[in-house]
Amino acid sequence: MQKVLVSDYDNTLYTSDEQIKKNIEKINEFINRGNLFVIATGRSYIDISKMIMKYNIPFNYLICNDGGTIFNNNGKLLYKKDIDLLTAQSIFKDLEVKNLLDITFIDTGYDYSKKIENEVNAIIIKEIDSAFSKNLLVELTSKYSNIHGYISDNWINITEKSVTKTNGILFLKSLLNFEKIYTIGDTINDINMINEFNGACMKNSTKDLLKVCNIKFNSVADYIDYIESREQR
Repeated sequence: MQKVLVSDYDNTLYTSDEQIKKNIEKINEFINRGNLFVIATGRSYIDISKMIMKYNIPFNYLICNDGGTIFNNNGKLLYKKDIDLLTAQSIFKDLEVKNLLDITFIDTGYDYSKKIENEVNAIIIKEIDSAFSKNLLVELTSKYSNIHGYISDNWINITEKSVTKTNGILFLKSLLNFEKIYTIGDTINDINMINEFNGACMKNSTKDLLKVCNIKFNSVADYIDYIESREQR
């Protein structure tokens, strides 16, 4: 039976140049056995594409912006869920009042911009202070019921409320009709997909993820070995 492995990128698929080479070797073997490999990341399409080209990472599908966009391995857009334009414009006015526009970026679904034009797939705000960022995120998500967000390494990430890695995976599942799904990640935006699909986490994961994750690995390569050995039982 075909298996699907969905992996986060930063601090999961990539932790070091040495480790990603080992991961890529295992991923190639995994795909060559007729399985699918999906990268699910908070990065934009162009951002993760640079990493894919740099390391020659094999993949079948990309879930970008935490599920805001989904692409196949030819770069074809399969799914996109944007923030409502009026909501995005109103958020920008709030941020302007707080003098935060200089550290705010729009992710159009493909690349980053400083201006709201027609597409706002995500809004990212550079973190200044941890307490300030937490309060700002609470303020924005309380005011606008159609968005949600989280704080990653040095950034506040805001997307349309239904956007999650889990929903991105479910979209691919409905499209491709696969059953065996495995997931692995390392931080807060991976919790939903790991809980939904009984996934694994990295041993270097954040505390909030380690609390809810029972299976831990040092690398994606180790997880693939675990999956294959489990399937052979």
